[in-house]
Amino acid sequence: MTTPTKYFHDRTILLLVTINSILLVVGVLLVLFRLDSSKGNGYILQYRSGVGIGEFKSGTALDMSSFVFFLLVTYVISLLISVRMYNDRRSISLSILIMTGLLAIFAIIVSNALLVLR
Repeated sequence: MTTPTKYFHDRTILLLVTINSILLVVGVLLVLFRLDSSKGNGYILQYRSGVGIGEFKSGTALDMSSFVFFLLVTYVISLLISVRMYNDRRSISLSILIMTGLLAIFAIIVSNALLVLR
């Protein structure tokens, strides 16, 4: 049980976990505050440029909230994997946290772009 103690005393790890936590909260709040369930099928979930007339695939607010689920699941799984990998390779643990931050940024950008198209 020494892994969590060493893990949470590493300043670089704590910085990355804090950044990922802030990105998680920002992403969840941006998606949830912009959802409006009274719109019905008013949310564009997919954009397919090569299809022609049916370029936009629409869905409900529940479908759009899958971005929140995605952000939560990726955060939790990456944190668990990072803690387990810390004893073996600190650099892999740092890489996992950095990639999670990038993934959260991409999810925020994509969800914002889809909510703007509404």
